Amino acid sequence: MNSKNNYPLYVKWLDIVPWIMARTERFPKNLRYSLSQKIGNTCLEVLELIVQAIYSQNKREHLSRINLRLDVLRALFQMSFKMQRLSESQYEYISRELLESGKMVGGWLKSA
Repeated sequence: MNSKNNYPLYVKWLDIVPWIMARTERFPKNLRYSLSQKIGNTCLEVLELIVQAIYSQNKREHLSRINLRLDVLRALFQMSFKMQRLSESQYEYISRELLESGKMVGGWLKSA
């Protein structure tokens, strides 16, 4: 079986998740157990779904779920930015990464 490191989306998420966790752990206490935790859990869910897609016969189901989770993350980061928990440059960075991840999922879906 192919190494997970041969999957660009997997490699990307291994870089994105620590960046996201480092940002959300700085959220104030009143958001740490709601918004911050939801973002962290959703990111880990995306990573888990990527691994499942790599090993699954039915990749489409997992990839569709990844797309849904990416949309949820987009909304959560937009809300974080509006609540001034992310700087403009941080919001632009994560928006680009989520968009690129979505494109990678789309390409993977086409080939699946």
